Amino acid sequence: MTLSWPDVLQEVSKQVPPMYYDPFILPLSMENFDRERLVLRAPSAMVKDHVIKKYQHFIEDAVERVLGNKVQIEILVDKETKKPLSGFVEDKFNEDLYHFNPEYTFQNFHTGESNLLAFSACKEVAQKPGSINPLYIFGKVGTGKTHLLQAIGAAIQKIPGQSVRYIPISSFLSEFVYNVQNKQNIEGFRSKYQSYTTLIIDDIHQLNSSAEKTQEEFFHLFNYLSERKRQIIIASDRPIHELPLQDKLRSRFATGYQVEIRSPDPKVRESIIETRSRELSLELTKDSISFIKENFRSDIRSLIGCLNELTLYKKTYNVLILPEDKIKDILESRLEKHGRVEVPSEKILDVVCEYYSQEKSNITSKSRRAEYIIPRHISMYLLFDICKLNKTTIGKMFQTKHTTIISAIKKINDRMKKDPNFKRIVEGFKKRFEFQ
Repeated sequence: MTLSWPDVLQEVSKQVPPMYYDPFILPLSMENFDRERLVLRAPSAMVKDHVIKKYQHFIEDAVERVLGNKVQIEILVDKETKKPLSGFVEDKFNEDLYHFNPEYTFQNFHTGESNLLAFSACKEVAQKPGSINPLYIFGKVGTGKTHLLQAIGAAIQKIPGQSVRYIPISSFLSEFVYNVQNKQNIEGFRSKYQSYTTLIIDDIHQLNSSAEKTQEEFFHLFNYLSERKRQIIIASDRPIHELPLQDKLRSRFATGYQVEIRSPDPKVRESIIETRSRELSLELTKDSISFIKENFRSDIRSLIGCLNELTLYKKTYNVLILPEDKIKDILESRLEKHGRVEVPSEKILDVVCEYYSQEKSNITSKSRRAEYIIPRHISMYLLFDICKLNKTTIGKMFQTKHTTIISAIKKINDRMKKDPNFKRIVEGFKKRFEFQ
C-alpha cells in the first residue's frame, strides 16, 4: 500500500487556512510510511511542537480519507538545518519543478459516461498545449479531477520547451500575501508566474469575493498568459457562473471550455473495483463486486477506501476469500444510506454558506446585498423541503415574515424550471442531504 503525500497535503489544505498551512504544513516532508505508521520530518522543533498541538489531527484525518484507514503519525526534527522558518516557506514558493504523482496517468484513468468528455479534453490539452484554452474542469470531491490535472501536468512537463506550474489557488493567495506583507519583490512574483507555458490552478472556488487584490493579480496573470497562447487549466467543485469571484474573472474563464466530472457511473465503479482488487490481491466474487458497486456510488475515494479496508481485514485474519455476508459486516459503517435521513437545520446553512463562501450571519441577516440573496433563498427552500420546517419557523431564523419565505421558495422553483444549471446545483444540495 502506497501513500501519496501530495494527496494528503491537498486534503489538509481544505481544513487548515493558508496563513497557517504554508508556514506549518508545507515545510513537512514524508520520511517513511509502512501501512500502520507515517513518519514526517519537520524543519524545527518549533514547527514540530506546533503541528502536534494544533494540526496533527487534521493530518491524521487527511491520511484516513486518502487511504481509507487510520495510521499512527510520528514527527521527527531535521537537526541539520540552520535555516529560519521563513526560508523554508520561500523555498516552497520558489520550487519551479513540481513533482507530479506517477500513479496518476491517462492510461490508468477509468472512463465512462460520467467523465469521458473531461477525459478527452484533458488528453487533447496534454498532447497539444494551448488547443483548448482555458480548460475549466468542475466536479465534486473524489470524482477524479486531481488525477486528470496530475496526468496533464506530467505529460506536458515531458515536452521540450514546456514549463508547468501546478498550484492550489490557496497557495497562490498565500504567496501573493506573503510577498506583499513582507515587502518582497512583487515584480519577481509576477515574472515567475508569467514565465510558465502551462499554469494549472486547483480549487479556484477557494478564492472568494473578499480577496479583491489577489483576484486582480490573478486576472492580470490570466490575461498575460492567455494573450500569449499559454495553456491555462482551472479546476473547481462548481461551474463557472457559481464562483464567488469578480464578474470579469468569471467572464474570462467562460471564454474557453467547461467540462464536468460527475459521480462515477456503474461502468467506472466496476472498472475501478476490478482493477484495484487485482492490485490488492483481493479475490472478489461477481456478487461481491456488484454489492460494492451499488453501495458506494458517490465518489472514487470512498470506493477505494472500502477496498483498502477489506484488504486489511483479509491480511489481518489470513483469509483467502471474503464471502459477501462478511464484506457487508466489515463495511457496515461505511455503507451509503439511500433513504431520507434527518438533517439539522444548522447543517443545511453550513453547507450552503460554505458553497457560496459566505458567513452564516450574513445569510440570516436582513441585508439585501446581492451576493446574499441566492444562498439565502436556497437555504429557505431546503429548510422547507428537506427539514420540513413550517414557513413561520423558517421566517424566525431569517428575521422575516412567512410571506417572504413563500416568495423565496417560489423563486427557487421558478428558476429551476428555467435554468438547468441552477436546477442541478439545488438538486445537488438535496441529494447531499437526502442520500448520504
